[in-house]
Amino acid sequence: MKFQIMNPVAEKVQEKGALAPRLKSLEGKHIGLYWNFKGGGDAALKRTSELLQAKYPGLTTRIYTGSLGGSNHLVTKADAKRLAQECAGMVGTTAD
Repeated sequence: MKFQIMNPVAEKVQEKGALAPRLKSLEGKHIGLYWNFKGGGDAALKRTSELLQAKYPGLTTRIYTGSLGGSNHLVTKADAKRLAQECAGMVGTTAD
């Protein structure tokens, strides 16, 4: 009898991209808050909004979610384009 041992671990995919330019100031800006529906992310973004608005006069925020329903609340290319037009910057929750 012969056994073949296989490694079920996928190779890592490394995507490289440039960082978005940083805003010089947040005063008077509209900042999008992206929630991916992970537990507690909405509470973290609500608190983030409160802290940002207390620190930067005239700053406004709005919570955004992705287009897909269920547990896959992903941002589509159309979402990203709309967000770039509506917001000066984004803050997102990504972890558990």
